[in-house]
Amino acid sequence: MVAPIVAPVFSWTGFYIGANVGYHWDRDQATTAANPVGWTVAGASALNSVTGGSVNPGGIMGGGQIGYNWQVGSNFLLGFEADANALAGTSSRLVTNFTVINPADVFTTSAQSTFLATVRGRAGFAADRVLFYVTGGLAVGSVKFTDSFGSFGNTDVASVNTTTTRTGWTGGGGIEWAFDNNWSVKAEYLYVDLGTTNTLIPSCTTCAPGSDIGVNHRYTESIARLGVNYRFGGPGAIAARY
Repeated sequence: MVAPIVAPVFSWTGFYIGANVGYHWDRDQATTAANPVGWTVAGASALNSVTGGSVNPGGIMGGGQIGYNWQVGSNFLLGFEADANALAGTSSRLVTNFTVINPADVFTTSAQSTFLATVRGRAGFAADRVLFYVTGGLAVGSVKFTDSFGSFGNTDVASVNTTTTRTGWTGGGGIEWAFDNNWSVKAEYLYVDLGTTNTLIPSCTTCAPGSDIGVNHRYTESIARLGVNYRFGGPGAIAARY
C-alpha cells in the first residue's frame, strides 16, 4: 500500500536581505532650566513655565535590512535583524508669551531626525507562508536640535546648534508574507526611545552674566513601514516525508 503524500511545509530558515520605506512620527519634549544667577529665581521660574513643550517632526524614511531566521519545528521562529534608514522632516516651535519677563523676548526650538539604525531580535509564529512576529533591541539615531533665545525684541539672539548620535531601545512587531520561495513582503511598526539630550543656550551679549538657558530634549519616534526581503538558500520548504 502506498503511503499518502504529505504536502511540503514552507520554511523561513535562512539569511535574507531587503529594503524598506515608510513614515516616522517623532516627538521632542523640551523643558528648560534657566540660570537663576542672571534671570533671578522668579525670572527663571517664569521663563521655564512658558518655554516647555513639544515639537513633532515627521516625514518619509527609507533604507535596507539584513537578517537571519531560524525556524524551530513547524511553527516557531527565532532570528535577528539589523537595518539602517535615512529620515526626512523637521519641526519648530516659537514662544513669545513672556508676559512676566519681557513680552518682546522670543524662544525657539527645532528638532530633526536624520538617521536611524537598529539591531533587533525577532520571535514569531509561522502559519506556513505567513509570519507574525515581535521584535526589539538596540536603536542608534542621529538627531539635530536648534535652540535660541532672542532678547530685547529679538535683536540680541543667542543660539546653539547640536547634532548628536543617541543610543536607545526599540520594540514593535509586524507581519510578513512569503509570496515566493525566496521573496517576502512585510508590514512593521516600531517604537523608538532615544533618551534625553541636554543643550545650553549661552547668555546673550547684552544680558546679565549667568543668563544661559539649559534645554532638555526627550526624543521618541514611532515608525510604520513596508519592506521586501530576499531569502538566500533555495526553495523555502521542508522536504515532505512518505
